[in-house]
Amino acid sequence: MTNFDIKRYNSIHEIAPATWDRIAAGRGFQSHQWYVFGEKAMADCPSTYLIAWDGDTPVGGAALFRVKNEPLPLPKVAREFMSSVLKRRPLLVCRSPLADTSALLLPGEPLRDEVLPALAGAAQEEFKKQRCSFLVFDYLLTEQLKYPSWPPGYEAITVSEPGTYMPMAWDGFEAYLEAGNKKDRQHYKRTLKETAENGIELSRHKTVADVEAALKLIENVSIWHGSAPNPWTRNLLENFSMIDGTWLELRKEGKLVGCGAVLRDNKFQLTSSLGLEDDVPGGYFLLLYAALQEAFEHKVRLVRFGSGAYDVKRRLGFHLEDTNHAMITMAGILSRAAKQLATQE
Repeated sequence: MTNFDIKRYNSIHEIAPATWDRIAAGRGFQSHQWYVFGEKAMADCPSTYLIAWDGDTPVGGAALFRVKNEPLPLPKVAREFMSSVLKRRPLLVCRSPLADTSALLLPGEPLRDEVLPALAGAAQEEFKKQRCSFLVFDYLLTEQLKYPSWPPGYEAITVSEPGTYMPMAWDGFEAYLEAGNKKDRQHYKRTLKETAENGIELSRHKTVADVEAALKLIENVSIWHGSAPNPWTRNLLENFSMIDGTWLELRKEGKLVGCGAVLRDNKFQLTSSLGLEDDVPGGYFLLLYAALQEAFEHKVRLVRFGSGAYDVKRRLGFHLEDTNHAMITMAGILSRAAKQLATQE
């Protein structure tokens, strides 16, 4: 059994980029630069980084964020109850910021089963020190829940809806279309025709010029889906130029009627912050196709499109992710009652 030195850091700026990127090992939305952006966009969520050192070699890590305003996927009554809990006892979450992916960065076997208990144990110490209600390692795969080296005190749960993903197995967008069936190709052409006939124009940008207009459109989509708004969307848009990304806009007669953020890191791509007016014929699909074109142009390895609209995304070639699971630790009777409310949904 190796004796690891677990070191704690309060900011990604305290960690050398080469050190963190060695731990991230090319995984999507885990680079040092991504966490620089994440800390800026989630400035209201104090960060803690844990690195397991084997002598002078970093072998694993975890990024933790103290969150008071988590947009929980719960009914209104349960959400209000949890909001009151989190104001006093926030969550401590191990999650890559704004990317819906885990921030538990482990090496391969056999070292994995030694590093995991060291990091998870250190996270529990932080959890108690920071007086949080839940310690959450979310966006885990089913197989990660079954790792035998999780220390005592953790429980496995299934949480949010699964996201969607697609490996980029084609040479370009045209090859992707050709690999599909005739109906799919016709749908793409109809989308272009429908949006053109309705005077909808697509443009691509590196910054977000009109944050207020974009936020209104993004709020529309949240209302349609009945989901809690993401409290960090404004900061994401205002700091968009910090990352490798493309801001998509749909305009009609000069007015912004649709938008979406295409985010990239370590050759992975995620589309988020989709926004639309009530009546934008073909606008949703035009944004999706534009995001796919961005993936091919930037030669990404894998594209993620988030949860919901599974029938649409399946037709485009996407698969369901197996990352809607978590390992949690709870504190106190109140938090246990909160968990019962959450699992009743």
